[in-house]
Amino acid sequence: MAIERHIIKVSTTGSDASATGSLVVALPYCKLLAAYMNFHASAPASTDTTLSSPGDPVALTLLTITNSATDAWYYPSIQMDDNAGAAITGAYVPALIHGNLLVELAGSDALTDALTMTIFVEV
Repeated sequence: MAIERHIIKVSTTGSDASATGSLVVALPYCKLLAAYMNFHASAPASTDTTLSSPGDPVALTLLTITNSATDAWYYPSIQMDDNAGAAITGAYVPALIHGNLLVELAGSDALTDALTMTIFVEV
């Protein structure tokens, strides 16, 4: 398996503290290993960021960060289940991307490249 790096830039439009923006990035079916979020210097602390994998077979929210424009690393993961479908305490695996990654911003100011995100995926 190979690890790929992708750089994603999302701009926002609208009024201060209520501007929104989104971008769908086409990716192969892969595991999301890490995401570094680098926000525009003028992005307000009211910014909400959501990463999800829309579509087939079902939409999956991978990460939700609310009221933060702080540059940071994130390692989204999903809790594992046992054979009976019960959650296994303390056991997590990387999140699966179903071919597309949706990046959404809300509560921001109108900014070009409000978020520059670098993601690492295992394909």
